[in-house]
Amino acid sequence: MSPAVQIALAVALVVVVFLLLLVLRRDRPRDLVAPDRPAGDGQAEVLRLARAGRTVEAVKVLREQTGLSLLDAKRAVDALAAGGTWSPGPPAPGKGVDEAVRAEAARLLYRGKKIQAIKVVREHTHMSLADAKRYVEGL
Repeated sequence: MSPAVQIALAVALVVVVFLLLLVLRRDRPRDLVAPDRPAGDGQAEVLRLARAGRTVEAVKVLREQTGLSLLDAKRAVDALAAGGTWSPGPPAPGKGVDEAVRAEAARLLYRGKKIQAIKVVREHTHMSLADAKRYVEGL
């Protein structure tokens, strides 16, 4: 089989799969975001932007509202764009950190073990590496 025929078959297969996915999703009702806390029209705006394919703007608005990391906000927007739901997960960095975790991180930092302190914070919270580093450096 010539390379041109192989490419044409591959493109046709991709188109068929894409159309099949569209048909399967067409009859599925779209979920709405159920806010866990009053957020005015902020979550509605994120949902509208995500469903309109304006991912970058939706991620930006969500990050401003929640303080999520870029990766977590992108995952949430992707879930919304796919017709799923999302609700706020862990608190913003530094908020709601258990006192025992803070004390252990401070003890390690005092001993000069900054990396171990960051690991402790990350193991007991849902912070990103950058957020945990900023938290430990702020102790």
